[in-house]
Amino acid sequence: MEARVNESNHAIDLDEVTERLHAFVDAQTALVLAVQDPEGGPPVVGTLPFVDDDGRFCVLASDLAPHTRAMRESAEVSVALMADQQDTRNPFARERAQWTAAVESVERDTDAFERITAQLRKRHGKTVDLLCGLGDFHLLCLRPGRGRYVNGFGRAWVLESWEASRQRRG
Repeated sequence: MEARVNESNHAIDLDEVTERLHAFVDAQTALVLAVQDPEGGPPVVGTLPFVDDDGRFCVLASDLAPHTRAMRESAEVSVALMADQQDTRNPFARERAQWTAAVESVERDTDAFERITAQLRKRHGKTVDLLCGLGDFHLLCLRPGRGRYVNGFGRAWVLESWEASRQRRG
């Protein structure tokens, strides 16, 4: 267990923060992403149901959505998870996490595609079967890199993938 001391001489247990982050991620069903438009336009934003596969956010994304083409042509996206507004007493202190993530495509004729879509089906239902049958849907996995996790006022953390590495200060 790693602990550090903050400016107020209070012990900060980074393992505890990481555990809280994991519980927060596990409770989410959809992510928000932003990716640069490949034609030089403004960033494109989308939201997608996901499943965690080996530390990656895996999503089924349609070519009909502007963010899908941008994701497929980009090496990197921003991914965000946010607590439900109904569960948030103060919107300024809303629990949230954000990462820069590398985009990885999973081909249809692979064991990985079958394994991940089975996980998506288990978590999100039979609609996954319908989407997998449509040619415009692609399985994309987003591998988180550096990020930030906020779980209240004065509680912001720098992330290295899935681990809290230090408290973030102004």
